[in-house]
Amino acid sequence: MVHHAASRAVMYVRMSTESQDYSTDHQRARIREYAAARHIEIIREYVDDGKSGLDIRRRSGLLALMRDVQSAAPDFGQILVFDISRWGRFQDIDEAAYHEHTCRRAGIEVIYCGECFADDAGPYASLLKSMKRVMAAEYSRDLSEKVFAAQARFIAMGFKQGGHAGYGLRRLALKACGTPRAILEYGESKVSATDRVVLVWGPEHEVATVRRVYALYLEHSASEAGLARLLNSEAVPSEFGRPWTQAMINSLLTNVKYCGVLAYNRRSCKLSALRTRNAADRWIVNKEAVTPIVDAGVFAKVQAERARRLRRHTRDELVALLQSCHDRHGAVNAKIIAADSLMPDPQLLVRTFGSLMSAYHAAGLPDSPKYAFVATKRLLTAARAKLQQQVETSTVAAGGTIDPIDGLAVVLINRRLRVLFEIAVPRNPRRGQQNWRIRCRPNIDFIIVGRMEPIAGAIADYFLFSQDDLARGTIYLKHSNLHQFERVRYATVSAIFGLDTPSSLESTC
Repeated sequence: MVHHAASRAVMYVRMSTESQDYSTDHQRARIREYAAARHIEIIREYVDDGKSGLDIRRRSGLLALMRDVQSAAPDFGQILVFDISRWGRFQDIDEAAYHEHTCRRAGIEVIYCGECFADDAGPYASLLKSMKRVMAAEYSRDLSEKVFAAQARFIAMGFKQGGHAGYGLRRLALKACGTPRAILEYGESKVSATDRVVLVWGPEHEVATVRRVYALYLEHSASEAGLARLLNSEAVPSEFGRPWTQAMINSLLTNVKYCGVLAYNRRSCKLSALRTRNAADRWIVNKEAVTPIVDAGVFAKVQAERARRLRRHTRDELVALLQSCHDRHGAVNAKIIAADSLMPDPQLLVRTFGSLMSAYHAAGLPDSPKYAFVATKRLLTAARAKLQQQVETSTVAAGGTIDPIDGLAVVLINRRLRVLFEIAVPRNPRRGQQNWRIRCRPNIDFIIVGRMEPIAGAIADYFLFSQDDLARGTIYLKHSNLHQFERVRYATVSAIFGLDTPSSLESTC
């Protein structure tokens, strides 16, 4: 026998945790009684067990029901619900009406079996429904305030309200008379509803680790990420046996419970609203609830140090800080910056300027000898590679062959001439003129030298010296003697190979 959808119904039941009077079994019994008296066939049920009625987001049962309501061909014509509050205690009463209106638009009636207006669709029923929705929303608001007041009172008495203890601490359950009952493991609940929970110290090695983290952060300028890496490298077990993370270290350094303070309402998420971070003046605080692991003064210093490290600086502020740091110490580097209490973390400079060297340049600070050496070496490596590429290109263009010799800045031209590449940098001796030094190398037939300009760092000209030219010893090129080397001096690399003008190398090859 085929039943029309209008005579078929589904039931929706929901229970949070406030009363057994609203148990899902109680709701089912009342709904089935209502359906039997009216010869309504219940084809299935949708259930949200232990779910808040404040919104629809976490109610998978109601979400599934609304999807079926809005499907192309719903196979039911009625939704049976125990009462208005089971449909939801929506804080926006229009939301409850909206979901019910969605059902009516689909030709499906929502029936509240335990309400006096169950079969009344007139204006009186609509008015009464609105009143009931307001009452349901107000019930949740009132309950939320009562729960918050109770939890705040317990915090003031030194009792912890929910959540795990945290690394270095443990939850101790107390009987109603105040006698200790047992240490609660992670995830373990109180034995009795009248029990209360306080925080006590955990194992000695965890307490020692907490104190060590504070000392390293404050006295040795260790970063949170660096502390996590250190503890992982030493295989120090964390609270849950997982690898240490920066977030775990942050929790150790910022939670007031480690200096003996129990704080509640630091964050709030009332009535399913978005979780928000509350200002300190809204916290519920008990300053003597926990035996402190670290001294309150040490905790305060760590918070001040964190604020200093995390403070946002403009580029101009950072430039001024670098300049004043240089004035104080006569030099500036990563080690000096990290040790200076007036300076931010060196990594902040790296993130802002791209590198410490770029930060120093932005502040107009002189390069350190170490950086000057590194920068010069980098410049020379690039110039030598470019010179070698130019020689290879010119050799092939001149019809010759070229083979590199592994590990040396030397190539074999036409399989018989060993040619070395050199970049000559300007030297400024204490006495005498600026010069460029070219030294003899063993087992080399020719040396191609690029003479680097002193300021711009570009190649001014090129020289081709044979082994015979260098047989008499080191050559020092100077502005005053360049005319003596005109026969081996060239404007370009290609000129050496006769691609511009005849050259010694071409004739030798």
